[in-house]
Amino acid sequence: MAATQAQRAALYASLVDSMGEEAADTLMDQLPPGGWDQMATKDDLAGLESRLQAGFAEAAKERAESHAKLVESYADLKIAMHEGFAEAAKERAEIIKSQAEIIKIQAKQLYVIVAAIAAATISIWIALFTMTPGS
Repeated sequence: MAATQAQRAALYASLVDSMGEEAADTLMDQLPPGGWDQMATKDDLAGLESRLQAGFAEAAKERAESHAKLVESYADLKIAMHEGFAEAAKERAEIIKSQAEIIKIQAKQLYVIVAAIAAATISIWIALFTMTPGS
């Protein structure tokens, strides 16, 4: 049980009477201000240490779980990105293939047009050179 202020004052007065003021001050300075029941014991500190260690261990576990979830999410994101890039590359290849087919068809059409123009030009030249003057 903690001593009241009145009890502490009475003790101090008694000590001053028997030892003198300086010795009474020194002795009173050695007493805890709130009483011995307010002082932490080694068992109190050991219990606190155990609770703190358990709390730190729990926090470390939670951080590790959060980190694992973050790493898993990052891996999932990378997989999704690579799948998306692969799909985009596949679509691009298909577009390029289609464009190559179109260019091939256009080249054939251009060949036919050029051949037709060449044939017409040759026909005109033949007609011009085979014509007799005055006809």
